Amino acid sequence: MNKSMNSLQKPAPVWDLPLRVFHWGLLIAVVGAIASAKNGEMYWHQKSGLTELGLVAFRLIWGVIGSHHARFRNFMVGPRRVLAYIAERRGGDRSVHPGHAPTGAYATLALLAVLLGMALLGAMSNDDILYEGPLAAYVGSFTNRASDLHHIGEKLVFFLIAAHLAAILIYRYVLKIKLLPAMVNGGQDPKITPITPLRQAIGFAVMAATLAAAHSLSNLGDRFF
Repeated sequence: MNKSMNSLQKPAPVWDLPLRVFHWGLLIAVVGAIASAKNGEMYWHQKSGLTELGLVAFRLIWGVIGSHHARFRNFMVGPRRVLAYIAERRGGDRSVHPGHAPTGAYATLALLAVLLGMALLGAMSNDDILYEGPLAAYVGSFTNRASDLHHIGEKLVFFLIAAHLAAILIYRYVLKIKLLPAMVNGGQDPKITPITPLRQAIGFAVMAATLAAAHSLSNLGDRFF
């Protein structure tokens, strides 16, 4: 009876719904931050940055309490495994790897770390003329250093985005593995248990809380002229 029920059970998605919403929400926030900065729209630049901060905070929490493939402990591997994975791919291995591949795991952490740093630095920055971030008044003279680091970090963000896009294209056209559909429909992994509706609701509640907390920083004091 149990075997029959298990065979009829719908395979669990590789990426749960809260994680997919996070992924596309972060993309929109990053694009918004870049576009608003280039157009001098500092109000929207700050809103985009605080949204990034809230979403990254959610991802860090979800990396501990989320579904199987969302948890850091289930996809972080040592350097030897990364090198072995690269060798396997170069040797012609075209097998599909559910969740983050070993190389993708480190790329994900790098992107999260940089975006977290950029959001915090932006909140502490000023432009010496019209704008002060909500945390600028609390960090003293470091606000000038934060501004410099924020501008330097912009180039790193562009590099990581380019690397991310390049990886997607390599997987699609060289390895013949499509990554994007799973980030839309969730994909399927029959080896794991589906996330329950309650845990999914908890995920969205955590996301709402981290976004609200991030945007509440603007109440600490920012200046737009």
